[in-house]
Amino acid sequence: MSTGEAFDLVILGGGCAGLSLAYRLAQHEQPPRTLIIDPRGEYTNDRTWCGWPVTAHPFQDDVCARWHALTLHTDQASTTVESHRYPYEMLEAERFYTRTLTAINAHPDITRHQGRVIEVEDRDDGVSIILESGETVQARFGVDTRPHPKPLTSPWLWQDFAGINVRADNMPQSAELMDFRVGTDPRAGIDFLYVLPYAPDQALFEWTRFGCPPTDPATLERTLEAHLEVRFGAGCWQALRRETGTLPMAPPTRTAGRSMVVAGAYGGSMRAATGYAFHAIQRWADDCADALTRGQPPVSARPGRVLAHLDRIFMSTLARHPERAPGFYQLLFEKAPTDRLIRFLSGIPSARDTLSVMNTLPWAPLIKSTIRHVLPHKT
Repeated sequence: MSTGEAFDLVILGGGCAGLSLAYRLAQHEQPPRTLIIDPRGEYTNDRTWCGWPVTAHPFQDDVCARWHALTLHTDQASTTVESHRYPYEMLEAERFYTRTLTAINAHPDITRHQGRVIEVEDRDDGVSIILESGETVQARFGVDTRPHPKPLTSPWLWQDFAGINVRADNMPQSAELMDFRVGTDPRAGIDFLYVLPYAPDQALFEWTRFGCPPTDPATLERTLEAHLEVRFGAGCWQALRRETGTLPMAPPTRTAGRSMVVAGAYGGSMRAATGYAFHAIQRWADDCADALTRGQPPVSARPGRVLAHLDRIFMSTLARHPERAPGFYQLLFEKAPTDRLIRFLSGIPSARDTLSVMNTLPWAPLIKSTIRHVLPHKT
């Protein structure tokens, strides 16, 4: 890449969203001339993405495990739901990176560049990028998929997590989506354990906390290690792989500009009330690639307004009543029709799905949160 070189499209960030879009462009013989800018020098198996494939995506063959039944535990009850239509699936980043990078690197019209962006000028007639190296890039359009964390205000929470792929004897053989029995103090955050067994002696264990301010994921990693020591016995388990992260359970932190759109987990693809993003990113990548290959500007994710309002109401209720969170989730899984609940959690419910899910929750706290949302100056 030469300084001042012009492209049709520049993608800032080579993570899930950036590579998902570029991979789709690489399926075309003559896509827009595209540049991907990312600071990382190598790709490692640093992420695990999970969720329900309510809509198809091109990485189905890379899914490493699927579960039709999921269990939720609280101190009061355990609830198991089952869906043959939408199995819960897990995809490790290593396979995703291999597939996307192989296609991208082979395409003559798509270029990857290792660098760090320090300035973006977004104009009506294009974008201008200045890199830390001093190089400049010009493009007609841009897609910014980089994380843009910022302080969260009420009612939004941070989702902090620490995951360990564990090898041990006496491994549970059923998938546990949320085990709230590990939480001890709701005021510190809403804690739950996530267990996905994918081999007779192996499973992904993840300790997750919804809270504000955020918790250092290293703290959760130590908490998870202590749990594993008790669960399997001191020295009786082996860590095969580790991952940590912090995600905002909040609306998009930035909006689209003149020639640059914002995308990815921080750009509207992550459901504020759930933290799920991978499958929504795939839907956005389909839409954005379709627009670009037809000669149109890139598009942002389009989270529905109704769901945005419901997410705010639900998160307000959790913020006011964190001790009731296990009960809320138990009611959702116990009372709502499973496939309707899955579509709702995935962010693409029908009106009937939404009404069905809403009718499972207690109205009193939700009504109070609704009043606080609609008339904040009155409370």
